[in-house]
Amino acid sequence: MSSQEKSEKGEGAVEVTPTGSEPSPSPSSPPSEHDHDHDHDHGHGRNGHEQTLDFPWSWKLTALACGLMLSWGSSFSENTLGPLKSTLVKELEISNAKYGAIDSATSLINTILPIVGGYGLDYYGVEWGSMACSVAIFLGAVVSASGSNRNSFDLVLTGRIIMGFGSTIIETCTSKILAHWFQRSGLGIVYGLDLAIGKLIVLIAKATAVPMRDATSFWGWALWIPAIVCFANLVQNVLYVWWVQTRPEWTRMPTGRRLARSANGGQRRKAGQAFLSFIVSVGRVLTLVPRIFWLVVCSQSLQAGVVGSFSSLNADIIATTRGSTAQIAGYTSAVQQVIPVVCAPLLGGFFDFYGRRMLIVSVTSGIWILVYCLIGFSHVNALAAMIIASVGSTMNALPFTCSIPLMVPDQTELGLVFGIWKAFNNSGSVIVDMIAGRLQDITPNGTYERVIIFFVSAKALEFCLGLFYGILDKKFLGGVLSFSQKKRVALEREGKLDNLVGRKPAKAFTIAGLTILASLVVVAWVLFIKYSL
Repeated sequence: MSSQEKSEKGEGAVEVTPTGSEPSPSPSSPPSEHDHDHDHDHGHGRNGHEQTLDFPWSWKLTALACGLMLSWGSSFSENTLGPLKSTLVKELEISNAKYGAIDSATSLINTILPIVGGYGLDYYGVEWGSMACSVAIFLGAVVSASGSNRNSFDLVLTGRIIMGFGSTIIETCTSKILAHWFQRSGLGIVYGLDLAIGKLIVLIAKATAVPMRDATSFWGWALWIPAIVCFANLVQNVLYVWWVQTRPEWTRMPTGRRLARSANGGQRRKAGQAFLSFIVSVGRVLTLVPRIFWLVVCSQSLQAGVVGSFSSLNADIIATTRGSTAQIAGYTSAVQQVIPVVCAPLLGGFFDFYGRRMLIVSVTSGIWILVYCLIGFSHVNALAAMIIASVGSTMNALPFTCSIPLMVPDQTELGLVFGIWKAFNNSGSVIVDMIAGRLQDITPNGTYERVIIFFVSAKALEFCLGLFYGILDKKFLGGVLSFSQKKRVALEREGKLDNLVGRKPAKAFTIAGLTILASLVVVAWVLFIKYSL
């Protein structure tokens, strides 16, 4: 093989045979341009088991490192807010409900944007979409931090809204990157690693928020330092985009635009035609979203918001219920992020090797109910409650993150469905934040009893939902959410998972899902406007 041929094929690339045998050495010549298109069509379609090419591990690890780093800046900036709640309320002279507006501001725009943005990633590609997100995150962090110089609630709020244009979609970028490079093996583990690193960033943000505030006489450094981190993240993203552009064509992620151009004989459309095609494609792909996904995402509307709201408020809850200082409460609340750093990849590996994803949903809900009761209705040491919360945090989002690519195995739809998932979650987060802030304001002495009761009720509902999802999985998905990766791949190769009812679209489910999402968006915006003005 010539050196040019090695470069085109990619050193270390392996071939995965459709029969499930061990990987064999690469063929001695690179796939032709026609073969590349064929591999992309089959490798990323509904029957992903037909893919024949895997990526070199050196490229996988580079993509993994870059993908995991994409959202560090936004995550660090967002999670400094919780321990600073009392500082923001004092310095900006705002109510608890207005703090809820700041806390949920990044989620506000993402009640709508993730759907169009997610499909934009599917249609145009992840690389440039991630660049746009990084720029928005950096600009929003700077505007928000500048609000601390003037003690301006409006500037802090505006910056968080600008940051929201990128903070959620960039998480979808990471999900798509990992699903592309690790679709053949280890997807649960790398998703677990993504969660673990994310929790580590949250831990650092929560643990350092108060020290950053107290390092000088100017409390605003707690907002400016995260803005600097966002700039570093932007530079890293530029390097990732450059790296992807230097890879051979056959490694590129499939996009809707490339498929449309191929169907159009390779001709480029004019700008107006391309935009119209994009809008029409969004509507078309929405009608292809599987019914089981709509059912799960609709029933999970408020659940992510409950956990997110508690994570934001737990430092203040600890200070209120235990009489701790803000700094001690911040350190204690940060413990919630410790166990996921180690255990999330192990849980992802558990899903890969043993399955049982939906069973974990009910188990996790029971853990959260215990945590809320301990922290809100007992005098148990807050550290013990946060350690248990850390276990719940490990298990909270990962079952769904690992299950979505199994419900919707088509890569050209994956960005859209992750966008829908995030739109539901962000709408729910805004609503929960507003409700929690209002419940605290109307509770005598501003305590958290009513907030905790609300959280417990939501998780009791999710406990029942987890059992319900298990029944749906067996009946309509052939048990794919309960299978190990080895068993699932074997069944896919035999063609036994090709016509699952749950993976098929249904007009009634699509209409119901979009109607519920629209209702949640309206309620979220009404509550946000009501309590932020």
